[in-house]
Amino acid sequence: MPEISVVTWIVGIAALVIGILAGHFGWGRRWRLPSARVHPDYLTGLDYLVTEQPDRALDVFLKLMETSADTVETHFALGSLYRRRGEVERAIRIHESLLARTGLPAEHREQALLAMAQDYLRAGLLDRAERLLLEVCRVPRLRVTALDALRGVYERQHEWRQALDTHRELARAGAAPPAAIAAHYLCELAAAAAAAGDLVEARRLLREARAQQAGFPRAALLRARVAEREADQELAVRLLHEAVRRAPVLLGEELPRLAALAGLEARDGLLSRLVGECERDPAAQRQLVFAALAAGIAAATPLAGAVASVFAREAALSAALAAGGGDLGRATRELGALLAHAERYRCAQCGFTARSFYWQCPACHAWEAFEPHAVVTLR
Repeated sequence: MPEISVVTWIVGIAALVIGILAGHFGWGRRWRLPSARVHPDYLTGLDYLVTEQPDRALDVFLKLMETSADTVETHFALGSLYRRRGEVERAIRIHESLLARTGLPAEHREQALLAMAQDYLRAGLLDRAERLLLEVCRVPRLRVTALDALRGVYERQHEWRQALDTHRELARAGAAPPAAIAAHYLCELAAAAAAAGDLVEARRLLREARAQQAGFPRAALLRARVAEREADQELAVRLLHEAVRRAPVLLGEELPRLAALAGLEARDGLLSRLVGECERDPAAQRQLVFAALAAGIAAATPLAGAVASVFAREAALSAALAAGGGDLGRATRELGALLAHAERYRCAQCGFTARSFYWQCPACHAWEAFEPHAVVTLR
């Protein structure tokens, strides 16, 4: 069984118990508790759940579904619990049984279709999830929920145009995700256009992304790539500098390219500007120094003050310097070699770590969740 925290498990069981009692006694329709007793099989099913016998619990609840007409909401709660625990096959069985039920009201059938689509999405069966969600989108009361789930399907399929269109439908319904999400879709389309050699279309899409989200660093970064391909080095440097200034997390990936584009003569001036921009932000200053270490340029004169400041704050860096006899040049070279091969980023949502930066986490699909995670470990 997938790992699950004790608190989450207790909350899930509590929610299920409440759902069972609500379904059995009709809470919400009347407030007075009747004298009827809970069916003993409910308690048997709960006992199987608590004692980690989910197959037996599932058999009990499915049998109850066949004999009682008042258990629909209970089984929705049970299916949701199984899905959250990662037991998707059991959740699907619950919802298939609901859909097979004769005389199931239309609103419950629609809810079961949505729940099964969420099961398929959790299981990675994206085509099946998409088909059901497109059907549920026609139901007015469930349209927003289905559209948002459908947007997630298109993201995972990398169908960026359809994801963008769905985002716009959500905007018309007054339920759009942040505008930055649409800007990311436009940047994905622009990157694809640039890769296909259509730089005109790439520029158009990036203008649209900047109009969607002012000062969007990813759009500046991709526009710098286009300018570089068009041999407009001055524009490429300016846009790349703008991108790392707005999003210092990009320094780890982009500082070597930025220094190379600026050239040896202009490099020190550029580094001086970066130091000044990071001076009042310790986190950004740390990112600059670690990026310089990984790029092998930490010994550059303009970085001396920033390097000294970060080394003084970081116990591991101070220890590395002391171990090298106080030789800063040697310490920066050794640390740079370590950082160049380390996993330097971590998703703030799910903890996924990687050497390269991603705008969207490959594990949990959260946008802009990657943060610097350079940890220096001394042997």
